[in-house]
Amino acid sequence: MDFEISIPTDSEGFFSLQCPHCKERFKITAEDFEDDDTIELFCPSCGLIAECSDFYPEEVIEHAETMARNYMEQEIYKVFKNGTKGSGLTFEGKKPREEKPKLLIEDEGLEEIELHCCDKTIKVNMDQKVANVYCPFCGVN
Repeated sequence: MDFEISIPTDSEGFFSLQCPHCKERFKITAEDFEDDDTIELFCPSCGLIAECSDFYPEEVIEHAETMARNYMEQEIYKVFKNGTKGSGLTFEGKKPREEKPKLLIEDEGLEEIELHCCDKTIKVNMDQKVANVYCPFCGVN
């Protein structure tokens, strides 16, 4: 079983990430995130490192969990409904109601900055922009 969840990008091809340590939000391009060379990222705010998959925002994880739970409940219902026929057992139950996954809405209000160390562009909160920003790709401050 495979689920594909697409994370929406803004109009310029950036999508939101959230630091697993400090919970600060920032954006990198989808192209940079999906690059095979990008295995770990540094948070632009706190500078701590983690695997790329650890930077998925909370609402993306909640969206995926809801989709998986809906699928699991439907499959269990099908097994019990169809699997008891001819066995002398009866199953009574209502078909599970699907929970609506959270909408993945792209947040705005982040400012673009150029990172000369890796020749990349990211988006950060304005207060991050004023402070020192760590490069998500190499960690340079």
